[in-house]
Amino acid sequence: MTKWKLAVVQDDFNGEGNLELMESHITACMQKEPETKLILFPEAAAAGYIFSEEHVRSKAEPADGNAFSFLSVLAKKYKLYIGYGFIEKKDDKIFNSMNLISPQGELLDTYQKIHLTPLEKHLFSAGDRLVTVKTELGTIGMMICWDMAFPELARLLEKQGADVILAPSAWESPYEAPYHRMASARAMDNTVYLATCNYTGGKGDIQFFGRSAIFGPDGEVISSQTGDVTAEIDIEKRQELKENFYSMRSDERRDLYKIQWRKESCGI
Repeated sequence: MTKWKLAVVQDDFNGEGNLELMESHITACMQKEPETKLILFPEAAAAGYIFSEEHVRSKAEPADGNAFSFLSVLAKKYKLYIGYGFIEKKDDKIFNSMNLISPQGELLDTYQKIHLTPLEKHLFSAGDRLVTVKTELGTIGMMICWDMAFPELARLLEKQGADVILAPSAWESPYEAPYHRMASARAMDNTVYLATCNYTGGKGDIQFFGRSAIFGPDGEVISSQTGDVTAEIDIEKRQELKENFYSMRSDERRDLYKIQWRKESCGI
């Protein structure tokens, strides 16, 4: 499938009844845009993004826990891929994670956030595995929020074949500008689509600003508005851009990069 619709959801997921709120967004999206193939929810949307050890521990669950069971039914009902953030408990550790569910309701993979912010490091263990998933829509790469600040991660996802990178977020004010600049740069760096969604609302000193967006392989915003965002993903267009001007991946001097990296690793 070379053309398909992707939707990203933004809302205040720091209240009660997050799963029911997610269901309402899915229902509304499918009524308005019935051809949508993938819906993405923000970072930790199933649990809420609150910097409290009590909250994190009380909301932590296995990847195939209650949130997955609930959303799996909706994925099958609407024949959708669903990506969402949650707090994962695994092997006596807690991770800031995201799941990708297939239209058949299957758990395709779980990504554990690799780059934790200073506010997160005392709450979560850091992930150590890159995740890409091959689907009928193309290859999907997964990252979370602050991961977008690291060009190397997006590059490695692209090297693993990613056509689209999903980046659910909980990005707070006053950092609206870096949120869009980093997302745009990661898309253009690798000539990939990048979809990111954010919270609205907030509590106390932490306030979220929304501004969810879908970026094209040239780094341009192809859809961004105050509510939920939908855009067409065109895999063939991505290939055309790679062959016309945005040819960085084929033009780069990997031979020199490898030499430099070896020197640095040896302390030269």
